[in-house]
Order: sequence, then structure tokens, then C-alpha cells
Amino acid sequence: MSLGRRIPPGLKRRLLPVYNAGWRWIWRAGEYAEAITHGRVERCAACGSLTPMLLRPRVIPDRLAELWGLSPRLRAALARKESLECARCGAKLRGRRLARVILDIYSPRHASIRGWVDDVGLNAPKVAEINRVEGLHDGLSRLPGVACSEFVEGASPGEVVGGTRHEDLMALTYADASFDLVVTSETLEHVPDLSTVLAEIRRVLAPGGRHIFTVPVLPDVVKTYARASITDGRLVHHAPPIKHPGGDVGYPVFTEFGADLPEILRDAGFEVEVVHGPTTEDDLAQVYITRRPCG
Repeated sequence: MSLGRRIPPGLKRRLLPVYNAGWRWIWRAGEYAEAITHGRVERCAACGSLTPMLLRPRVIPDRLAELWGLSPRLRAALARKESLECARCGAKLRGRRLARVILDIYSPRHASIRGWVDDVGLNAPKVAEINRVEGLHDGLSRLPGVACSEFVEGASPGEVVGGTRHEDLMALTYADASFDLVVTSETLEHVPDLSTVLAEIRRVLAPGGRHIFTVPVLPDVVKTYARASITDGRLVHHAPPIKHPGGDVGYPVFTEFGADLPEILRDAGFEVEVVHGPTTEDDLAQVYITRRPCG
């Protein structure tokens, strides 16, 4: 008879959480050791901690890799983008890069968003964070007058649901020229009409204001195309459907971005800069900066 069968059921139920916690601790310790061994101890641009950056190679589900046609090399690059998490605040590589770009523009002397927020005072830019960015949100949400929102299915534009404001990127409720900075990360691909979204973001930015963001771009996609659209209230697929993060599970992808994205952004009336570019098979964590011209 196995040991598991000899343990009384009541005791087994009490021991199971301890057993699971022990395995989680061992797994976490392994992640720390792997990061330290490979020299991935860095200062996080989101929270300011000097800490290991934890790689999770299996963060990309098999089904997503299959549907998206990811080679092992691209899958590994995407895993780095979607992990390499700060062990302190959870900011992923894409979030930490967003944080550093924001600091380089608004306060290069600060090492982290959290440190900047503590010092910025009344000179803070007016910021809209549209959909929470892990790790980065904790700092940005402390800025004076920041507007943080999520997409809440079934809610009315501007409605607060459970303490969270609902905003639809295709129909923002904010007034014209409300913000100096709009921040999004892995969001634009999930909105049905890209041109409407870009027009809305440009509308709510003050002259000289910036939209700093990340989106998924694969290096072998030359031209941006629509995977799906909404026609007469129906979801219409123009390419094999993909959802993030699970492939079959999650949010539908409407736009597959390609190398022509900067051109699309310029046509929408923005000045454009790409940081950490261009996209390569080993680096998919580019940061895009668009600026509404002052003229």
C-alpha cells in the first residue's frame, strides 16, 4: 500500500496545501538560482529593486505556438518578452522596457517609475494607462491625476465597475487633448478597428503628447493585416483565428502587425520612434513611441 493511501483523508486535506507550497518554494528557488547563474540580476525600471529577472520558458502555450506558427527560436524570444519578470514587482521584460523609455523621456535621472513618482509632484504629466501593465501599474497609478482603465465586457463607456473604470479604445470618454502620455501594452491587436483606435488616441493626446506602447510583431510579417473584423455585429475571420494568451483561449486577435507598423502610425498623424528595434528572431520586445505633433 502506498504512503498516500495510509494517510487519513482529513490529515491529507490539511497537508496538501503545505505540500503544494513546498513545491512552489522549490520551483521559485530554482528560478532564482537560474537567473543568478546566468547573470540576470538587474535594477528594475518599474519598481527600482535590484533583483533577479525570472525566465519562464514555458509561458507560451503549445497551442499558441502551433496556431501562430512560431519556430522554437521565436517562441523562446516571445517567452523572454512575456517573462524575465522582476522578482519583486512582477514587471515583465516588455513592461520594464516601457518603464525605462518613459523615464528616458520624462525624467532620465530616475532609476525607476516608483522613484520618479515619489519626486514628480505637481509637475507630473497627465497620464492615461489603458489596461493594466504588470509591475508598471503600481507606480503609474500613484501619479497625480492619472486615469487608469480596463476594458470591462458589457459595461458602458466611462462606467466604474468594481472600482475599475471601463474604457473602450474605439470610443474613449476622455475630452480632447486630455493627456500628455497614453500607455498601452499588448492591447491594440485586440481592438476591432485599428484606424479608429489611433484616431481616438491622437484625439485625447495634447499637442506634443505621446503614446508609448508595445504590440506583438513577428519579424517575418512584412505587412500588417486584419485577422478578423466586426461586420454587422458579427465576428468575421479573414485568417485562421488566434486568441491571446492561449491560442484558443483568451482575447481574439483582430490585427496582425508587421514591419510596416511605423508607416501606419505616421499615416495616422504621428511622429514615430521604435526603441529596441528592429524586430528580430531573438528580440520581440520593441517599444513604440508616437507623438502628436505640436503644429
